Amino acid sequence: MAISPTPPPVRAVLRDALRDSYLVILTFVVMFVGVGQMSARAGLDALQTALMTILTVAAPAQAAAMSILSAAGGAGNAAWIAAITSVVVINLRFIVMVASVMARLPKLSVPRTVAALGFLSASSFAVIFPRLIGDAPPKRPALYVGLTCLCCALSATAGAVIGHRSSGAVSPFWGALLGAVVPSYFATLIAGQWKDKALMLNALAGAVLVPLAAPALGASALLLVPLAFAVVTTLARRRKADA
Repeated sequence: MAISPTPPPVRAVLRDALRDSYLVILTFVVMFVGVGQMSARAGLDALQTALMTILTVAAPAQAAAMSILSAAGGAGNAAWIAAITSVVVINLRFIVMVASVMARLPKLSVPRTVAALGFLSASSFAVIFPRLIGDAPPKRPALYVGLTCLCCALSATAGAVIGHRSSGAVSPFWGALLGAVVPSYFATLIAGQWKDKALMLNALAGAVLVPLAAPALGASALLLVPLAFAVVTTLARRRKADA
């Protein structure tokens, strides 16, 4: 009778999660300092900033929301509704990421699924997914996914709170400089996949087309334009493959 191997302890899984995601953790601390300063200028307190960050874990979505609140003076239900809507619209892309990860996890109950994927972000997905489909996947995949997501989310929250608390002591120039880490960071992630011509084409098209569509579509441009272009390129590749 075969004896199943003993699963690694939580400490070992946490060590693997930290080893794989430490660059994201360090970058998040720096990147979200700029987001925290935006929150302070929009009129949010430190607790509101922390809650919004831990629930969003997406610097572009949170920056868009802060811009809306700042433009509206941070007051009024209409401004909050617009800010929340922008976050929801931008974060709809996580449906695809969650589905991709769930397909590679063992069957879980709803609470365990929420615990594993509740703090998923684009950056943690970039760490998790290659590991799940690689030659040496984690022996406790659900725990690995949950711990990786949690570590990234906590580092983002820490950075946002630090930025909020230091907003009065740091000049707006340095806050803007830290905010510039966001596009640079994601451009670096994409550049690492330079061999994938289709991905690079989609990334370049998004960088050009989303700003052009933003005046007409608002925050929805971040979701609709990339999805529309991805559908077009996917159909074109399939037609070429079938020819």
